[in-house]
Amino acid sequence: MAGPSGVKTPRPRGRPPRLSGPLVIETAAKLVRENGLRNLSMRALAERLGATPMAFYHHVGDRDALVAHVVEHIFEQLVLPDASLAPLDWLREVAMRVRALGLEHRGVMDFLLEEGPAVHGALVVLDRTVTKLHEAGVPWHEAGDLHNTFFSWLAGTIRRQEQWASRQEDAPPPLQRFHAAALALPAKDYPGVAQTLTRMRTLDVEAEFQNSLDFMLEGIGRRLEQHRARKPRGR
Repeated sequence: MAGPSGVKTPRPRGRPPRLSGPLVIETAAKLVRENGLRNLSMRALAERLGATPMAFYHHVGDRDALVAHVVEHIFEQLVLPDASLAPLDWLREVAMRVRALGLEHRGVMDFLLEEGPAVHGALVVLDRTVTKLHEAGVPWHEAGDLHNTFFSWLAGTIRRQEQWASRQEDAPPPLQRFHAAALALPAKDYPGVAQTLTRMRTLDVEAEFQNSLDFMLEGIGRRLEQHRARKPRGR
């Protein structure tokens, strides 16, 4: 039987496995890797495990609870960088690892943007990031704001890339509407648009991500320098 994305979901053969919370969550995470979090349903999960949808409520609750369990399970796979790294190097490595995790599990960034770091694994990232920045001289409240800004940007860039990657083969290329609207404007009257269009028509998603990551880290680096400059000598 075909799943929501058109990919056939194989039916289990033989005797269905004995259900348990970990088995249900791991199987659901596999479905997320295949079809995305938004397409995760109790019905698809039941077909994969050879059970009935009602059988899962005892183990994981309703679909909202299942989604939270799955996102937590996914974030348990995230290994944070060595704490001895300098703050900006640590943040860069975290960004790369979260991005890889997000692109592999489409829809997880939507969950985090909507719910915030509502699962333990995401709360650990928050705690370690804010603590790392505070230890580098940033006040607690500002460290929290920097975390929110940095990871909101990161989740947004991952979300956009995964949407582009999931487009149908016959769909128009990304940004086609922007290109058409920009081309309709006289370049002499809109030089900023014209220059942006020239660059964006040769869009390299990987290069754009690295550039924007550099911009974010440069801004955080300047904040760190400002706080270091204000720190009294001898402390």
